[in-house]
Amino acid sequence: MKELRPIMLLTGAVIITLFLVPLGILHNVVKAFIGCFRLKFWLGLWKFVKYWLMVFYQLWNVVKYLMIKCAIALDLLWNATSGELVEDCVTSVEITLYGRGDITISAATGELQDDNKLNNVGKGFSDFLSIALEENHCANAYKKLLADMDNKY
Repeated sequence: MKELRPIMLLTGAVIITLFLVPLGILHNVVKAFIGCFRLKFWLGLWKFVKYWLMVFYQLWNVVKYLMIKCAIALDLLWNATSGELVEDCVTSVEITLYGRGDITISAATGELQDDNKLNNVGKGFSDFLSIALEENHCANAYKKLLADMDNKY
């Protein structure tokens, strides 16, 4: 049952979305029109535009969240399918977090970086991720993984 839970959650979320989003949009349209008719024309028009700019900004926040979560999901996919390849390129250690579909490549690399077990290619890979994504990206990903594991138990 635990393995089916994500499918059930996604199915339920899609059903609720199909019902709730159209109602919410209709509500926003009505609310924006009512709000603009209570004021002088230009003030009402400005309030209408401001209201919809705020709605679109919140939609952009949703899109940003989805993009980040999709990028993380792809990283998990890469580790599940190609983690052993990355492992063979960045270290001589064989028992690592690579190859797991629940841990990102960055976190797996961060563990080896923390233990000082990366070869030159691994160090270069970690440095590249630090330049491309954030300072100390792999170390931060590993620290986040440890914190999440502590909170889980």
